[in-house]
Amino acid sequence: MNKKNIFIGSIILVVIAIFYFWFMNPYGKSNATSETNKGYVSGHVSIGPICPVQREGEPCLIPPETYTSREVIIYKANSKTILKKVRLDSEGNYEIALKSGNYWVQINPAGIGEGEKKEAVIKSSQTEIIDFDIDTGIR
Repeated sequence: MNKKNIFIGSIILVVIAIFYFWFMNPYGKSNATSETNKGYVSGHVSIGPICPVQREGEPCLIPPETYTSREVIIYKANSKTILKKVRLDSEGNYEIALKSGNYWVQINPAGIGEGEKKEAVIKSSQTEIIDFDIDTGIR
């Protein structure tokens, strides 16, 4: 074989390999299937009290860092293995895409104590809403 034929053969093999890995996705489900098999867990975290003494007409504003310093922890169905960690937004909200299945959700740090784990059942193309209330212990 001459060098030209080897070069052309190599190009064809590379194109076939790219096609195979791009469109066939041999390491998992096809992209279309995995996207339709996802759902969401979302919610809001209420934190308080923040101010030790609150006077009428003087609202106690919650700084954004009160929320953004906390994260949502997603555990697998066994409630021990951590799958994901995601920070709350500046208003205490979160939304996480997950494959269909059973999970546990926890906020960390949670205020007083370890913090409650709540079960989430994720279904394809649906959103499971799980809210949390965190007691800071400030009185």
